[in-house]
Amino acid sequence: MLNFTIKPGEYFTIGEDIKVVFLGGTANNYKVMVDAPRSYNIVRGSVLEKNAALQEEKEKLKKFYPEPGIPAEQMKRLIAKQQRENEKNKKQRGKNPA
Repeated sequence: MLNFTIKPGEYFTIGEDIKVVFLGGTANNYKVMVDAPRSYNIVRGSVLEKNAALQEEKEKLKKFYPEPGIPAEQMKRLIAKQQRENEKNKKQRGKNPA
């Protein structure tokens, strides 16, 4: 499974004819737009689970869970490290103009 971070307004494609756009959202709700041909059946997971008649059908449905959040202290350390790397890269670009 592909797992990546995407900013609001950015998108990714699946094949040549499906485009998925992340529109933004809040901590618990995200807005996503899927641009796909009508021949594709796009169904919310909760609807599939609700309509699964047999327990066997429900068990076949894959469950995906969000990644656990990063603790605040670890996030601060990651941001500080990234800022140091950005400063280092800026200094190197200043010494070696393209």
